Amino acid sequence: MSKTITYYNSGAIPLANAGELPYDVVNLAFLSSASNNPFKLILSGAIAATETSFTAQTIEAIQTMQQNGQRVLISFGGGDMDHNVYYSLSQDPDKLADSLAGFVKNNHLDGIDIDYEDSAAFIANASYDGVQFLVSLTRSLRKQLPSPRYCISHAPQPPYLEHGGYMAGYLKIVEQVGEDIDWLNVQFYNNPPWSACPDQIVSSYMDYIKLPNMSAKKIIAGFPVTAHDAGSGYMPAETIIQAVIDPIQNTTELGGIMNWQFSSDANGDWIKTIKNALKN
Repeated sequence: MSKTITYYNSGAIPLANAGELPYDVVNLAFLSSASNNPFKLILSGAIAATETSFTAQTIEAIQTMQQNGQRVLISFGGGDMDHNVYYSLSQDPDKLADSLAGFVKNNHLDGIDIDYEDSAAFIANASYDGVQFLVSLTRSLRKQLPSPRYCISHAPQPPYLEHGGYMAGYLKIVEQVGEDIDWLNVQFYNNPPWSACPDQIVSSYMDYIKLPNMSAKKIIAGFPVTAHDAGSGYMPAETIIQAVIDPIQNTTELGGIMNWQFSSDANGDWIKTIKNALKN
């Protein structure tokens, strides 16, 4: 069954509204690290009452969504996480995993999404090995967050998955710990030549499902809801259906569709349109 996944970051629309829309997974964004104390976790965005606690409305919405059968994950990282912070975290990935798993369990969440965007760490002569960091982190998280009770997803950019690319760290990651990852939310935006290029997206999707420990069920195609949600890569929902979803579903299974971000889909029209095009 194809999944529908969203990221909730802005408070422009109440999180509770997600419980009334056809989302299978809601990623709460973001949990990150303090720059002066990397192992201190900090919540940001509309979900945060304090640096370490959810708002009462967020807690209530989480409970409602879970009662509806939806899964709620916390997303760790994001584009604002600094290379130097990741360097510090890489010195003890097990300690980070302890903190992240504890956050998930203490807040009665269904898992964690790793939104790692430190591209420099995949390049030779980086200050730390991004591949080894994510491999160790994922293994440690899986031990503490066993499947199927908990989900672990990652949100790589397409260059991280491309053979021959100089940033293709995720090729090694999925080979080593892909069995511990439930799915990948691939960001097919802000990344030319994939941005708004359906043929490239479909071609890469077909390649990614053949990677070690991956399958069609594990590859989620991610898109911005509006042109304002990304620097590049916006396509109307109808174009996504005609040029991406239909060609994939006519050939193989589609793991699902992810969007950034929830608050931009004011009436839920985007996700309803997409959901209707997905085969169960």
